[in-house]
Amino acid sequence: MADDAPPDLASEAGFELLHVRSPALRVPLPGGGAESGPWESVRWTEDGIPILLTDPDRYLERVGDDVSLPLDALSFPALAHLSRYLPQLVAPNTPMRRAIRGALERHLDGRVGLAVELGCSVGPDLRTLRMFAREVIGIDLSIAALRAARAQLDGEVVPLLARVEGRSFRSEDPICLLPMDGITVAVGNALDPPLFPGVADVVASVNVLDSVRSPVNLVGQMDSTLKPGGLLIIASPFCWADDFTPPEEALGGGTIEGFASLGTADALVELLSGRLPILSHLDYEILEQSDVPWSLRDHARSVTSYDVHVLVARKR
Repeated sequence: MADDAPPDLASEAGFELLHVRSPALRVPLPGGGAESGPWESVRWTEDGIPILLTDPDRYLERVGDDVSLPLDALSFPALAHLSRYLPQLVAPNTPMRRAIRGALERHLDGRVGLAVELGCSVGPDLRTLRMFAREVIGIDLSIAALRAARAQLDGEVVPLLARVEGRSFRSEDPICLLPMDGITVAVGNALDPPLFPGVADVVASVNVLDSVRSPVNLVGQMDSTLKPGGLLIIASPFCWADDFTPPEEALGGGTIEGFASLGTADALVELLSGRLPILSHLDYEILEQSDVPWSLRDHARSVTSYDVHVLVARKR
């Protein structure tokens, strides 16, 4: 390799070992669509995470040094994100995690081929999905979260900083979990996922629906990725925030035709059953619904608690 060759190009020695790609993944094209661009153009992080976006250079400019700095030396927003979500890795038996695992146990007949999670963050549910699928793909837009996910899945020690207040953190016991293979993580947009249509036997999205600009589009993309007969799992506290989702796009109390008079749980059922004017082609059997508690610690003096709605459905 030439001395001036970038470390993320395909010519790097050992590329095939570090830069693993699934045949289910595609390279998004600037004009949109379900086709794939050339893999030779893909940018990779040094730890082997592909950046599967229509404009990877703009993304890399935005995240800056978070793509390469040690996980305990990232920017403040990245450290704050990790301090909130990394503790989820060592809490596999919370009610929400049990609800997801229980749904997979009840509604899958043996191990399936591929499970996908849109919005996987640091990966607390990727390990669970791997128990039920021979291959798992996790997609997220946070490079800090994906780097932590990749490290913990590789069995590496992941530093854990707890936010005290403001921008101060303290070190806590690092996280070290057993390595687990068969799981790929990639930078991607859940509203334009870097996946071919109809490839997944299970599609899950945990606490993402109320954090995107177009929840209807997210549901449509999950449906597009899922095979007929596949299992859909959507979990969300429906905590609509105008900074993420324009009020007119919210599924509960929004202004979309047919949604205004519905709460989000009912709206999701109507949407997935094809009884609303938008996405009227959807045809799902609703298998179960439940509300479970979930908490996130923002800092030493603040914990946010939610009631998360977990919906499980099968695509007809």
